[in-house]
Amino acid sequence: MATDLASPGRQPIVAHHFNNIRQQHASVRFGMWLFLVTEVLFFGGVLCAYTAYRIWYPKEFEAGSTALNPLIATINTFLLLSSSFTITLAIRSAYKGEHAGLRLWLVATIVLGTVFLCFKAREYYGDYEEGLVPSQQKTLVDTVDESGKPILKEVSVFAVNLKHVLEEKEGKAKAISDKMTWNERERVQIFFMFYYSMTGLHVLHMIVGLGLLVWQLILAQMGFFRPTERYIYIEVMSLYWHFVDLVWIFLFPLLYMAGIHSVEHLHF
Repeated sequence: MATDLASPGRQPIVAHHFNNIRQQHASVRFGMWLFLVTEVLFFGGVLCAYTAYRIWYPKEFEAGSTALNPLIATINTFLLLSSSFTITLAIRSAYKGEHAGLRLWLVATIVLGTVFLCFKAREYYGDYEEGLVPSQQKTLVDTVDESGKPILKEVSVFAVNLKHVLEEKEGKAKAISDKMTWNERERVQIFFMFYYSMTGLHVLHMIVGLGLLVWQLILAQMGFFRPTERYIYIEVMSLYWHFVDLVWIFLFPLLYMAGIHSVEHLHF
């Protein structure tokens, strides 16, 4: 028979279909881990596809990565690692019944996650301004054929924009661009297809996570977590949040460290 540890007038801590609080906690954890396994399969497929194309087109992926903004990505990495720490402190506060601390650390996690999204939006806007968005739009450029004869060649606008971005970075970044043909520059769009898909999926998971954290903050304000046994709901939420952070830890080197960067490239 289920044991009700809640105070009078409150919703029972142990649901009717569990025998005790330990069984309920184990079931809640198992459910979240089962969900995370499906997420691993989902992101794993995308990462495998990225790896295959990077092996096929190493020069194109190096050029695409070089065109990205490493400063914003580094700041966002710090923000997510910090948010993993704050949500862990939120679990501790819920477990010890420190309700003010629970609200504080939930707010801190929400703020860090929101700042991450703001920086990511700024990065997307910068990519859009530089024209680093795959498209089928074409333009004519002056080039030479195999015999060295000047000709007009139809290339994608993306390839022209990529050439301009890499030349602005100068140094080794410019050298990468100079060694590429127009066809190779156009194939860099494959890298950016993965870049927008993978970071976009991550952003979507961040938004879902922030929504759940706001919901838990509201519950905390209402006193839902006053029975300390309910810390489990903060704990399983943290598992999801840590997973989202872990995905970014994979995306950061795959997308931003595949190219060549220098201190001069660090800008907003």
